[in-house]
Amino acid sequence: MDVPKNTATFFSWLKRESEALWKDKVLDGAIYGFQVQPSTMWNEGLTDAEIASYEHDMGFTFPRIYKYFLKVMNGTNLDAINIYGRSGEPAQHAAGYYAYPRDIDNVQEMIAWIYESCNVTPEDIEARHIPHIMPLVSHRFLVIDRCASNPVLSMHGDDIIVYASTLMAFLVNDIFNEQLQEEGLSPVIEVPFWLDL
Repeated sequence: MDVPKNTATFFSWLKRESEALWKDKVLDGAIYGFQVQPSTMWNEGLTDAEIASYEHDMGFTFPRIYKYFLKVMNGTNLDAINIYGRSGEPAQHAAGYYAYPRDIDNVQEMIAWIYESCNVTPEDIEARHIPHIMPLVSHRFLVIDRCASNPVLSMHGDDIIVYASTLMAFLVNDIFNEQLQEEGLSPVIEVPFWLDL
């Protein structure tokens, strides 16, 4: 897969290629877990003013890479679906990639759940300079600030691991099931507090 390395073109490429992939997608009948529905599309990106409003609602400033992402696409238009391997269980729906303002309550609840599971408060986050986190989809969180990069963590309660080195690498892997190799990437990713639990 020929993935653009330039962030200015990456997200437009990702939007185009992922929507083409999803257009005629067939649900995998063997999977127990959430899948992207056929014909899923990305919502229109946010304006600078809408991004500023989102930052205000969250109480922290987004990194440039996340702003690039939000300017091109703002979550997916259809829920993800779990068909439980066609076992006869009723299908269940959940938000796909989170959108603003549609999913703001869900996003804030996800963050509050992680804080509670890790015994920290919003006040602790500020006082102890713990990196802010932002859910992207399911329990995958972008590290917003206060560390050398913006990796993506898998955060399920206090079970936390590095999931991808960057937002771009995460999206390529999550959507296309391909590992994005990055030249010069340090094999050690350090995120204060979250990876020290």
